[in-house]
This record gives sequence, C-alpha cells and structure tokens, in this order.
Amino acid sequence: MNSADALAVALANGLGIAPLPMLAALPWLQSGALVRVLPEWEFQTMTIYAMYASRQYLDAKIRTWVVFLREFVESTLASEPA
Repeated sequence: MNSADALAVALANGLGIAPLPMLAALPWLQSGALVRVLPEWEFQTMTIYAMYASRQYLDAKIRTWVVFLREFVESTLASEPA
C-alpha cells in the first residue's frame, strides 16, 4: 500500500503484520487495536518537509501551518507508548 493510514486500517482488521510509521500507528496502538511486534527493531528515521514557494514572502497562513505541523508531530510522537 502507498498510504500509511490505509495500511493501519488493514492491520487493525487482522490482515497481517507490516512496518508502519509511528505517527500513523499511534492512535491504533493507544486504542489496543494494534500491538507492536519486535519492538526492539526500528526502521530508518524519516524527515518530514513542508515545501512552499518562497521564504521571502511567506504568507502568515503558511507560516502558521508549518509551526502547527512541527508542534503537532513533536507532541504526538512524544506521547508514544513505551
């Protein structure tokens, strides 16, 4: 699959095991619908990029969205279950 959210739904419905980005897996792990298998294994870390036309004339809406996205991802991953 090319969608982590769709893969999470398939896994939660018992269709196998697969690597899943923590951001997509976290709600399912917290609800108990998914269980980590091989928790000692970690995949390569991933960087998230926000791309926009120019930093020189950055619209306030885009700046606000980038700040929100950064804070959301950091706070969500900080709440990762042990």
